[in-house]
Amino acid sequence: MLTVCLVALAPLGLTAQDSLPPAARDSAFKPVGEAPLGRDSAFGPVGMPDTLRRIVKIRILQSDVFDSADAHKWFGKIGNGLHVMTRPGIIESELLFKVGEPYDSVKAAEMARNLRTRGLFRKVVVDTVTADSGVVLQVITKDGWTTQVDVRFRSAGKQTDWQLALIERNLLGTGTRFATRYRHTPDRNSLNFQFLQPRLIAKRVSLGLRYEDRSDGARGQVAIERPFFSLSDRNGITTLLDIRNERVLRFRDGVGDPADSLRRRFVLGRVEAGHALYASSKGYLRVGVTGQVRRDDFVPWPTRTTTRSVTAALGPFLEWRRANFAVTSGFARVGQDEDVDLSTFARVQLFAAPELFGYHRDGLGGLAQIRLGRQLAKGGFAWLDGRLNGVVTSAGLDSGSAVLGGTVVVKPHRGHLAIGHADIGWIKNPVQGTEFDLGFAVGPRGFPIHAFTGDRTYFTTAEYRVILADEVLKTLAVGVAGFVDHGGAWFNGTKRRTGTNLGMGIRLGPSRVADANQTRLDLAYRFKNDQEKAGWVFVIASGLTFNTQPRGL
Repeated sequence: MLTVCLVALAPLGLTAQDSLPPAARDSAFKPVGEAPLGRDSAFGPVGMPDTLRRIVKIRILQSDVFDSADAHKWFGKIGNGLHVMTRPGIIESELLFKVGEPYDSVKAAEMARNLRTRGLFRKVVVDTVTADSGVVLQVITKDGWTTQVDVRFRSAGKQTDWQLALIERNLLGTGTRFATRYRHTPDRNSLNFQFLQPRLIAKRVSLGLRYEDRSDGARGQVAIERPFFSLSDRNGITTLLDIRNERVLRFRDGVGDPADSLRRRFVLGRVEAGHALYASSKGYLRVGVTGQVRRDDFVPWPTRTTTRSVTAALGPFLEWRRANFAVTSGFARVGQDEDVDLSTFARVQLFAAPELFGYHRDGLGGLAQIRLGRQLAKGGFAWLDGRLNGVVTSAGLDSGSAVLGGTVVVKPHRGHLAIGHADIGWIKNPVQGTEFDLGFAVGPRGFPIHAFTGDRTYFTTAEYRVILADEVLKTLAVGVAGFVDHGGAWFNGTKRRTGTNLGMGIRLGPSRVADANQTRLDLAYRFKNDQEKAGWVFVIASGLTFNTQPRGL
């Protein structure tokens, strides 16, 4: 039996007319009016300590989507003509150096990483060249397509799930993100709008807006932040307002129809402020405080809520990081550089939850989170991470969760990648609708959505991937992969429910689109379990089949 499970087309790059004249597009990285200088290694002259080199000039060199030899070809002219170059001020806002300061290769690597995180560029290089009086810092960026039409379709039996989205990550070259999505699922229809400007006020304060109009409710969020823009930042503050009037569906035993339907009225106001006692490009130690006020009411659908269960919580946190980041490719994306966080990281947080703040009895909440990472030979890497939280009262543990996961990536040969991942999780008294939910997108890929739900879970997956070409037709990276998945979820006191599939597929990555996940075209053989028959399943999706952070974060 062959079943079509999902179709997700790779994003298409479509952008507005470029406001810059053709002469202003420097596709060969040639600074106008400056003589060439001697080129050094990727992060400075070999053999000269960073502290002995002072920066005498900072030069920003930008390239369009198609550069060098491709800029004058017909596809390069069309692509660049439809693209608005990122404004230099966006790059300048991420500079971690000033003229006269000593060069620091660790800080340079962090600056390149921060620029990649913006999701505007397909390539970033921070380089130096020698001059008589010091070094010239060169920040080299290659723009990527940031306007994308995202079309997705999924079918599993009589169910269909499709989405049409228009996403712009760099509106008119200002670094502003805007997206609108319409999605139809077996559960509901929804229309979603998102806006994000990371440096809206004084280049330090960000604004994020999100609104989702559902056929069975609505959700809205406002986030105003002055975040930690770099590891060496000393202060940060974030605020969040989250309002929901939504329908919550609960699924059990792999049955496609919901076992329960609830109306949820939810309001959350949260503020977190932190200060770094120690901060540098090598890591930090931060202390801070988090406070929140929350309303969370549930009634059977479609009854309207009349109660107002309001609680508050307040408490300090301590966060420590020893920075370790690896630059790789072919892991979450194909054909582009990506940063992998292998830092040694720990966060401990306490919350006061007294009866005075609206709880049934006095309690104390806590959270502990840890990550241990390491770089392996030949560009491989691995990490182990976990998260533990809960609320304890005089009656014992009221609620809580624990998740633990590990990932190993090995590169046995150039263009080859072996990925292994395993995680396990446990929840006590989860909020309705927040149970573990595996199948199709996260979990065994050959099984439909909501195939495995519960408060107990584990999942394992392994994949061997070979990249065949980096730039087919100058736009697409192509690879093949073999894989096996096993795992599931179930409720405490019920029979353990799991599923297994294996197969092979194709990996596609748009090499000139900024911040685009790989597309997976997989043919999986699904082994029989208590709900699904054995057979072949064709799955097209994007991204990884597991989370790179502990579930529940």
